[in-house]
Amino acid sequence: MKLSSKELKRQARQTLTGQYGLPMEAFVISQFLTAAAYLPFQLFFQNNPDHTQMVLSLLASLIISLLSAVMNCGLLSIHLNLARGKEAKLTDLFRYFTIRPDYPILAGLLLMGILFLLTLPAFLCTGIAFGADTALWYFLAAVIWIVTLFPLCYVNLSYGLLYYLLIEHPDGELRDMFRTSRCLMHGNKGRLLYITFSFAGMYFLCLLSLGIGFLWIVPYMTQTKTVFYRNIIQEI
Repeated sequence: MKLSSKELKRQARQTLTGQYGLPMEAFVISQFLTAAAYLPFQLFFQNNPDHTQMVLSLLASLIISLLSAVMNCGLLSIHLNLARGKEAKLTDLFRYFTIRPDYPILAGLLLMGILFLLTLPAFLCTGIAFGADTALWYFLAAVIWIVTLFPLCYVNLSYGLLYYLLIEHPDGELRDMFRTSRCLMHGNKGRLLYITFSFAGMYFLCLLSLGIGFLWIVPYMTQTKTVFYRNIIQEI
């Protein structure tokens, strides 16, 4: 039975009651480490970087993003263990650096490749618009970007459960995980989209709190998505 968004959130809150500290701490550490890794490149390349520096900065961003994907698997495993009533530890955040780190890295590369191909026409049109500097090209670039949002959203929703599957099936084939995510999300993309947008009001309040509220909202949202995943695989 497909659980409603309200019920998914209720179960997420129930799981986090008395256990909020661990996922919150894991989230803070993951964000801090990612930001700390980016910081040297941002400081070094901030003043009129040349082409070589820009390429190095992009490569650094790519590598950091892929390493963050490995850490994200650890974060999701914490939420899964909490949801299933199993023991969860802060060290789980780093466990996938020793358990097939190539899995989330390759998955991240493939997802980036797909998203890059989808946005390539929009980027090319934007480049032409800056070169031509005419209203017509700027208008065309804006239209192409708006149209591109739809396939981007579709792809992100289709592979919304990918990293959960990587955690659950560490010995499976990567292409099978992509296929399974698409199959599981068939008929459920609208549900996930609705759940995501249902947090919009909370995100706005977080901005008013200068971002402090994200310490509570992000773990809550991740736990809700974890409950959604368990419901999709008919675990609950």
